[in-house]
Amino acid sequence: MRNYTEHSFYCIKCGKKGIPCMRKDSAKHSRFHRKKLFCIYCQTEINHIECNDQYDVEEFLENFSKGVYADEAEASISFVRSGGCR
Repeated sequence: MRNYTEHSFYCIKCGKKGIPCMRKDSAKHSRFHRKKLFCIYCQTEINHIECNDQYDVEEFLENFSKGVYADEAEASISFVRSGGCR
């Protein structure tokens, strides 16, 4: 039997929690892994940061409030608008 863990994804543009994803425990990604997902709040496809636990969520929210992801969010939106993502 495989063990799965729910991982949260947070939008780098609005900072809100997106749709969670179940991952196999054996398929872990690096800390703050980026994944391009559709944000239900921003209504656009943009990078989301994967948070594996509450500590990661708190650190993401702190970084977001300091504007750490602002430039990355603009670059992500520009990339999608230029046709770089299908």
